[in-house]
Amino acid sequence: MSKLIITTAISGSRRKEYLEKLEERAKKEGKKIKIYHVGQMMLDHSHFIGVNFSAENVLNAPPSVINAVRSAVFERIAGELPKTMKTYDAVFINIHGVFYWKNVFLRAWDNYYVSQLNPDLFLAFVDDVISIHDKLKVRKQWKKEKLTFNEILLWRNVDVEMTASWAEMNRKQFYIIPSQSNAKLLYRLIFEPNVEKIYAAMPLTHFSDPKDQLIIDKFIKKLEKYFIIFDPREIELIEQWKPSMMTEEVLNQIVNRDLYWLIKQVDRVIAYFPRAVSSPGVINELREAHETSKEAWLVYPKGVSMSPFLTYYSNMVFRGPEELFKFLGEKGKNKKGSKKGK
Repeated sequence: MSKLIITTAISGSRRKEYLEKLEERAKKEGKKIKIYHVGQMMLDHSHFIGVNFSAENVLNAPPSVINAVRSAVFERIAGELPKTMKTYDAVFINIHGVFYWKNVFLRAWDNYYVSQLNPDLFLAFVDDVISIHDKLKVRKQWKKEKLTFNEILLWRNVDVEMTASWAEMNRKQFYIIPSQSNAKLLYRLIFEPNVEKIYAAMPLTHFSDPKDQLIIDKFIKKLEKYFIIFDPREIELIEQWKPSMMTEEVLNQIVNRDLYWLIKQVDRVIAYFPRAVSSPGVINELREAHETSKEAWLVYPKGVSMSPFLTYYSNMVFRGPEELFKFLGEKGKNKKGSKKGK
């Protein structure tokens, strides 16, 4: 059955590039994807009717004119959807939830059409704030705004919360998609919806060295055999941040992102410690999973004592990756055996 998906993202988030990669992957798997880029369609329609929006100054147009052009585009999409949904396996409607323009948040959506389209899924694409900043400061539309890191973080935060609220109001699933993640992540969310979703917790402060990152990469790659993985490293590239950039606002956003965005959208948290270190962040992530009725698993080195705060919030404790993967392998065999028995 075809799925209708509404996506949002703030400008500079590389959503279009991600979806192009997804389209390529889907094609290789024999799936067809249709993407409606509402922003570009609005520019095209404005030129057709003689309003002539420009990409650089469209947000200076009167809200009533912008709303009228957007409504016309949504009417066109709504008229095409019955046929399109029969032709494609997944249909994306890319919109913006909100703009941050001239120090003001501007609504960029139409509640009527969001509910009338009745999508199956809502997605918010998020990207690293440094990458967004570097892109926007050279774009003709945005360079005069001179957005700071904090303003971009707030804009991203509002966009995510707005999209999440649409999903809640329409009782539909919502996911945050890191633009730096492999297109495999979203492909599996759409076409393998019954696979468990995992948040990979790790003590990032102590494992920023490239050699340590390779160890974590190897662990997560093996986990993907069993789960769909959300990796917090794919949103903010902390290694690029200078100490002076780690303001209270930035740190608050990181905590909120991991605890209340990513963990909320998964079935289980798996915390991996390549070495024994102190990590208040991982303890809080395990606690958040534990207290929101999700499974919390801990993978900790052999022969090392553990804090009771780690074990208290963990449903299962594995002494090293080998023990975890042995368990998952046996669990998989048992599932296959039970199916044969039926």
